[in-house]
Amino acid sequence: MNILGAGIDLVFIPRIKKLFEKYGKKFLNRVFSEEEVEYALKKKNSAVYLASAFSIKEAYYKATGGYSPFIFKEIVLKRKRTGEPYLELKGMAKEVFHKINGKDLKISISHDKDYVVGMVLILG
Repeated sequence: MNILGAGIDLVFIPRIKKLFEKYGKKFLNRVFSEEEVEYALKKKNSAVYLASAFSIKEAYYKATGGYSPFIFKEIVLKRKRTGEPYLELKGMAKEVFHKINGKDLKISISHDKDYVVGMVLILG
C-alpha cells in the first residue's frame, strides 16, 4: 500500500481544558461525537482524552490535504479493548476517505505533560 496522505497535529492540553471550562457542552457538542464526550467525561483527566481526539481530527484533516467538506464530529476516536486507538469515519469524512481512494488508516497518539501529538496516515 502507498501513503496517500499524512497529517500530524500538536495540541496544548490546557487550551482544550480552558475551552471546555469556558464553553462547556457547547464546545464538546460542536467538536466531538457523543461517544467521545461520554468516554472523556468518565476519565479522571478528560482534557487529555479530548486533546487527543482533537489532535487526531486535525491530523486527519491535514492527511486529506485540507479537503474539508466534513465536520470534526464525523471523525471519531475509538479504542480497542487492548487500548489501541483507531478512527471511525462517518458521513462526509468517510466519503472524502473513499474519494481519495483510501483503503486503511493508521494513527498514533502520544502525550507528555501539557502536549498531545496525533498522527494519521491514509493508505491506499
